[in-house]
Amino acid sequence: MKPALLLCLLALSLRAADQPAADPAIKATLDKVNATGASLMPISADGKTYRFTALNVAKEFNDAGLAPLAPMADKIISLDLARTKVTDGGLKAIAAFKNLTELHLEGTGITDAGLDQLKGLAALEYLNLYNTKVTDAGMPKLAGLTKLKALYLWQTGVTKAGVAQLKTKLTGARINTGWTAEDDAKPVAIAAAAKPAAPAKPAAGTPAPAKPTAAPAAGGKLDPAIAAKAVIYQDVIAPIVSAKCAACHGTEKKKGKLQMHTFAAIMKGGGDGATTVIPNNTKDSLMLARILLPKDDDDHMPPSDEEQITKEECQIIAWWIKTGASETMTVAAAKPDAAIESILSAMLGKGLPKAGAAVAKVQKPKAKPLTDAEKKQIAEISAKMQALNASLMPLAQDTEQLRLSVINAADKFGDKELALLEPIAQQVVWVDLARSIVTDAGFSTLAKMVNLERLHLENTKITDAGLAGLGSLQNLEYLNLYGSKTTDGGIAKLATAKGLKKLFVWQTGVTKAGATALEGKIPGLKVNVGLSEAEIAKLTAPPPAPPPAPAKKEEPKKADAKAAAKPAATPAAKPAAVKPAVPAPVTKPAASTPPAAKPAVAAPAPAKPAATTPPPAKPATAPAAKAPAPKPTEVKPAAPASKA
Repeated sequence: MKPALLLCLLALSLRAADQPAADPAIKATLDKVNATGASLMPISADGKTYRFTALNVAKEFNDAGLAPLAPMADKIISLDLARTKVTDGGLKAIAAFKNLTELHLEGTGITDAGLDQLKGLAALEYLNLYNTKVTDAGMPKLAGLTKLKALYLWQTGVTKAGVAQLKTKLTGARINTGWTAEDDAKPVAIAAAAKPAAPAKPAAGTPAPAKPTAAPAAGGKLDPAIAAKAVIYQDVIAPIVSAKCAACHGTEKKKGKLQMHTFAAIMKGGGDGATTVIPNNTKDSLMLARILLPKDDDDHMPPSDEEQITKEECQIIAWWIKTGASETMTVAAAKPDAAIESILSAMLGKGLPKAGAAVAKVQKPKAKPLTDAEKKQIAEISAKMQALNASLMPLAQDTEQLRLSVINAADKFGDKELALLEPIAQQVVWVDLARSIVTDAGFSTLAKMVNLERLHLENTKITDAGLAGLGSLQNLEYLNLYGSKTTDGGIAKLATAKGLKKLFVWQTGVTKAGATALEGKIPGLKVNVGLSEAEIAKLTAPPPAPPPAPAKKEEPKKADAKAAAKPAATPAAKPAAVKPAVPAPVTKPAASTPPAAKPAVAAPAPAKPAATTPPPAKPATAPAAKAPAPKPTEVKPAAPASKA
């Protein structure tokens, strides 16, 4: 029955997936909207809900662009109008989007008046009003959005008082107003929190100052000679930016029209203008603000699946901005406080990095501009992907490089569908085939994507046989093989992919030995094999059983002086006679306890005779009157039973 039921459900889902194309009204709306360069795509295969973004046409998109969405207003749950020319007048159309859960209005010209149109969006959970003209006066208009979970108000006219008033109405919402003056002190608190790490190990307290890596925790001093020579931007900030930012904001990629490979590029900013770093202004500097966003936020940087900025690096960036974001100022001239000096001591403890070396590492050749014929070809193949319910879109607003995602078509996207991309293989740099039906045969197409940087193959049926084709992809940096049938022999074929930085092989046949061997062949590669069974058992094991309660030791003390005096002499003689009787009752309770607690109970009894003394001490109060009688009684077994 189960296979039959599965086939039935699959048939129903396929029928549902075909529904959007079968509905002439929906198809007409999709064709009309997507023909403008904007994107209206189904979120799930059943075609019941859709997301819209004007990212690629933001400069030209205005109020009139919302009109074609009207026939599907009740089906759209995510609407991205960021940096468009939409005004308060256009928001009247949004009032019809009754099922909207996510709305991006950042960088638009809307005001408090426009917020009137949002009152009826009862399902709205996320609202971004960053860099708009809203003020405290508009906040009461949002009070009825009871499902709102996240509201962003950076660089608006909303004050703390306005936020406080709104929070009384929206108690479950996280309202983010960006970096404040009070936040300037928070990084210092983080550094201070690290200090207890040194006192926590008294034995290591003395040698700690001698180790550069321990300096931040101990409040280490920076070598004055290094401080005098070190230029903050060149020797501290640039290496951080190069490692964590320049890959997406460098010479080749300019996400959001932002480059960060040089000081001048950072100060110029991107699509939002010269706001990436604003000297002496930590609140409005977007570089810092986006680092501090929650990792699950769309605007958080770096992206959540990339290497993150550390707390210490964040502190240094904030300090640099606060001190004027100079290109030439030295560390010594900036006069860092003790907390910042500690971090700098660790960063520069091994001497100054070579200027520009780290930046040069991430630079790649620029992609050649596409010809008109190539652009036409991409448009045709994009239409084919859309017909399959897959998504082929530019990697960023200002690049012709492409990314493919088959998340909404995974159950029917296979080798044949992947082969449709071969004519434009060189333009594809990100591919997500997770949970698709692609097999080893599809690797012949992937091998032609010579500029491929990220590849998701998790939960697919690929095996070691297919991986050989990926060894030639020198630009491949990220590969996810989670839940596939790959083994040590398969990943060994990746040894020639020298650009690989991250490889995920959880729940595969890859062992730690195989992972280590590959890491030894590719400098900088990190292979994540997940947790072993032993590690999982350790994390999920119940806490050890508590040691025997010391309370029973105190009982003899409560006795009168004469009774207390007698046991002092008897325990010296009695333990030899009492000991043989004690292990038997202790062993029985241990057997009745859960296996994890068994060692904890059994170990203390033999290891510490003193711990078994309290049970004999209990009857020792009775021997004052009847010395021989209490020994045969069940008083002693009762004590161990209560412990268990």
